[in-house]
Amino acid sequence: MNLELKTREELLSWMCALIPKDQAYLEQSGASYTKEIREIESVLRSFWALIPAYSGALTDLKREPLFQAFKQLVASEKLPKITTENRQLAVEVGVLGYSLGKYGSAFLELFSKQEQTYLLTWLNQINQIQFPMGNWYFFLVLVNGGLKKAGCPYSEERLSFALAEIEKLYLEDGWYTDGLNFQRDYYVSFAFHFYGLLYSQFCDESLQIRFVERAVLFAKDFVYWFDATGRSLPYGRSLTYRFAHVSFWCALIVSDAWQQTGFSLGTIKGIILRHLRFWQKQPINMPKEQNLSIGYGYQNLLLSEDYNAPGSPMWAFKSFVLLELDENHDFWQVVEELLPKKEALVLQRHSGFHIQSLPEQTVALSSLQFCGNPRLYHHQEKYSKFAYSTYFGFNLTRNPENVNDFALDSALVFSLHGFDQWRSREAITGTSLYETHGVSHWSVWNQVEVVSYLIPWEEGHIRIHEITTPFTVESAEGGFPLWEWNPKYQQPKLTDTSCMLTSNWGYSSIEAYLTPRKAAVSAQGPNSNIYSCEKNGIPLLTATLSPGTHTLAAYVVGGIRNQLQHPNLQIHETKDTFVIFSDQKKIEIKKERF
Repeated sequence: MNLELKTREELLSWMCALIPKDQAYLEQSGASYTKEIREIESVLRSFWALIPAYSGALTDLKREPLFQAFKQLVASEKLPKITTENRQLAVEVGVLGYSLGKYGSAFLELFSKQEQTYLLTWLNQINQIQFPMGNWYFFLVLVNGGLKKAGCPYSEERLSFALAEIEKLYLEDGWYTDGLNFQRDYYVSFAFHFYGLLYSQFCDESLQIRFVERAVLFAKDFVYWFDATGRSLPYGRSLTYRFAHVSFWCALIVSDAWQQTGFSLGTIKGIILRHLRFWQKQPINMPKEQNLSIGYGYQNLLLSEDYNAPGSPMWAFKSFVLLELDENHDFWQVVEELLPKKEALVLQRHSGFHIQSLPEQTVALSSLQFCGNPRLYHHQEKYSKFAYSTYFGFNLTRNPENVNDFALDSALVFSLHGFDQWRSREAITGTSLYETHGVSHWSVWNQVEVVSYLIPWEEGHIRIHEITTPFTVESAEGGFPLWEWNPKYQQPKLTDTSCMLTSNWGYSSIEAYLTPRKAAVSAQGPNSNIYSCEKNGIPLLTATLSPGTHTLAAYVVGGIRNQLQHPNLQIHETKDTFVIFSDQKKIEIKKERF
């Protein structure tokens, strides 16, 4: 489907093209919760699009097959019980809470009186279960807040509890933490703020002010996560929700909170529609069943979490809350504008990112976050790499027992000498953040200690690592993964200190400083990169490190152009500092001790 996505009608057409024809697609893969919950999920996640689409005439929603399927479950009183064990259901009923709060009796009247009684009793089961600390509290808020607004039975106690718990997760400057961990990813935008902005439309005035003010603060940082083409930083878990990344901006519009951001309506419209157009061009929906696949740039189960069922990617439909705006709304009439002028480099302390807004991409250098849940699949790749790029994406490890199957991109990896079993930065045990650079302390096997310095430098970045090892280890450090690089057809450009790869997609380069290292290339297999299913290559620097202390440094750069333009860079080490200078600038970095 080739739509310009400029009008409400075109957005509605694209949304309809992403609605599965039936529920047969639910057999495509499994998940950590039961089949009956997966079926409810596949229905209710579509409501984030269908209910806004019919908001001008809710009675017409009755003709939608997915709504009919849900109504039949209500009429036959066969909805699965909401229990702590079945609490995935609590996630899915948030859309019902919002519908009650926003549309009240108009939504209830889609059901008979008997059906209403059953549905309201069923929804109140959410007040009897335990919740994990995190964005889940907002489902209690949406359901009880919606029930309260609609004049239905609800729990004031549980509503107050959830709001109080959310307060414990608020940091400052518009940022939340999703539980007691260092994960500050898209759940801040498409969970905390998205739900807060929706709730602000039917809650008490004091709460409305609170959630709007926080979203406005967050918008000033979040705009840096998007590049000029519409791509967002691929980072963290649940990337299979794809264009849910702009649901925050959509909620700003429908709640009218955008007016307090300082961004024009045309600017926000540009962010949203460029992003949606980018995803429209990707092969992300299955050609037969037409459901959104699990993956990112294409179907790729390597990227999945255990809570990703075939219907889960419809969480992206939260962005279709825009369809609440009728075709005469100013949003559809105003001219799209480019991104606002951004600083070339910003430090976001809450995310731990130094974000480089480059002409061809946005790059986030990461010195703080890591995944606190070891059960999360591929958590190292999703959270712990040194750099995340809107252009290159990142790779996923296929096999930790083969260096070329390990996701070496934007990472420093180690293996015990002779074993070919690789580990990289995971948990970060100490962080220091400065305007010019970030520092992280981490270890491998609790014995190889590393202090890593990430320094943005012109269109690339510098990495310096102080490594102390009690035994001999093999090390490898990778640059950005370059798509469609295949050793059968392309050759690396190697020198004594550097490796550069080029392909039709651009170039990726890494160059060693301070300590000699061997330049090499890792040819990575198909389906390893989250953007491209084709083979890709990673430029590498390798070294065998004997017991003792070592300092490694590298300059990493990559982009669309095939002609590499290295700065005239020099790095010097003293007992207490690193001195870095080129033709353009000079900085001195004090060594950290953790």
